[in-house]
Amino acid sequence: MYYLLLILFYPIAALPLRVLYVLSDVLCFFIYRVFGYRVAVVKDNLRHAFPDKDEAAIDAIAKAFYKNFCDQWIEMLKLLSVSDKELTRRFTGNWEILEQLRQENRNAYVLMGHTFNWEWANVVSQLNIRQQMAGVYLPLENKAFDRFVLKLRNRAGGMMISMKARKEAFAKLQSKLHVLGLIADQNPSNLNNVLWVNFMHREAPFFIGLAYMAQKNKAAVVLSKIIKTKRGHYKLIMERLCDDASAMQAEDIVCAYVAHLEQQIQEQPTNYMWTHRRWKHTKPTA
Repeated sequence: MYYLLLILFYPIAALPLRVLYVLSDVLCFFIYRVFGYRVAVVKDNLRHAFPDKDEAAIDAIAKAFYKNFCDQWIEMLKLLSVSDKELTRRFTGNWEILEQLRQENRNAYVLMGHTFNWEWANVVSQLNIRQQMAGVYLPLENKAFDRFVLKLRNRAGGMMISMKARKEAFAKLQSKLHVLGLIADQNPSNLNNVLWVNFMHREAPFFIGLAYMAQKNKAAVVLSKIIKTKRGHYKLIMERLCDDASAMQAEDIVCAYVAHLEQQIQEQPTNYMWTHRRWKHTKPTA
């Protein structure tokens, strides 16, 4: 099945991006207009996140979001064929932040959200830093698709850490100077170890374990955001939150991350993954 996926997707990925974006527009039409994939969820999320916007503005954001949403997956597929040179031309970043941490012999935890295009951000980071780049992911149920996605994510020498085998992988990672990228707005299934934070006008649970991990490792914490400058072009902007996470309270790290993510969403609301049921949990009573 895995090799069948490669045979199927390689010819598509080999097409120029300008052609792939036409395919993305067609895909967007069917997903948004014909099938209405999670449109009710997206618009409900947007209404809560932007209570000051009228229905016309909500519709406009939703329409632009679906275009970015489809571009994300087309661009992810392009990782099969795009050259390193072309990718780094299209995705720039202030990599000197991570280079400075390398020179200081500090490990770094880079926190980001589900903003497009996080798949390119992962690979481009691997190409532009000298530390070991690692990321945490939840394996897909379909083993063939999981292997295919890992091929894309690891194409530049990165290390992907499965949520199901974290202890062994983290032990291996500790022997190297590393940068750990974390998409920290995942929706937790276990609410026993979370911090409830007001996020876009509604309380939502966030993993606090990532802050504990950074504290234990005495790692620097870096907040990051992805700005879409135009179609197929992005910029990663990073800033150091602290040099040593053990000098901060875990709750303060999470709250600083959430505030930073909110600011990014306000700047580019169409570039956030609104199909997630991010607010499906209700905070338990005391």
